[in-house]
Amino acid sequence: MPKPPAPPQVVEAMREKILSEALFIINREGYATLSMRKLARRLGVTAKTIYNYYANKDEIYLMALIDAFGDLTERFRQAYRSSDNPVEKLRAALHAYVHWGIEHRHSYTIMFSMDTPKYSDYVGTAMEAVAERQNRVALQVAEIGTKILTEVAAYNRSIAGDEVPYRLLHLWSTLHGMVSLYISRVTLEVWDLRGAMDRILEDVLRPYT
Repeated sequence: MPKPPAPPQVVEAMREKILSEALFIINREGYATLSMRKLARRLGVTAKTIYNYYANKDEIYLMALIDAFGDLTERFRQAYRSSDNPVEKLRAALHAYVHWGIEHRHSYTIMFSMDTPKYSDYVGTAMEAVAERQNRVALQVAEIGTKILTEVAAYNRSIAGDEVPYRLLHLWSTLHGMVSLYISRVTLEVWDLRGAMDRILEDVLRPYT
């Protein structure tokens, strides 16, 4: 008799386990080293088993990004819903970005710091549809940030409306620097960056208040 299909919750748990191991390998060794065989060895299964869940390593990588960007986007949505005051929304979003990056350092490094395939690399390939989905999810973070800054501009005119794209990039660069420095631990001999983060974020927020 053929083996009965696994329950949906078992299938989903295995899919998530594959994604988690893939992120670990990419973060430690780079995207180029990721392979179905290496994943299978780490998971204690055959490569054929991995193919039952994902078509190839590109799909695994893209789905891992979809999960990670989706989680970060949800944090931003929570920040947006946290207050009716646009400045408080911005404060919550700044904290959400930094704390999410620190809590998910492996995902963050792959998403924002490593030289990994981007959407344009998949255009015209079998993975274009999945890459387009990943790109849409990733852009939602910037869209929520833009919406918050647009509301701040209308609320207290601390910035001009046509400055919003620049301000978004300026804030993003600053937050990324904070997260990257913390993850790399290069500031340990200089000062306690984690202890200074709230103060730094308030300084970053000051022009908008």
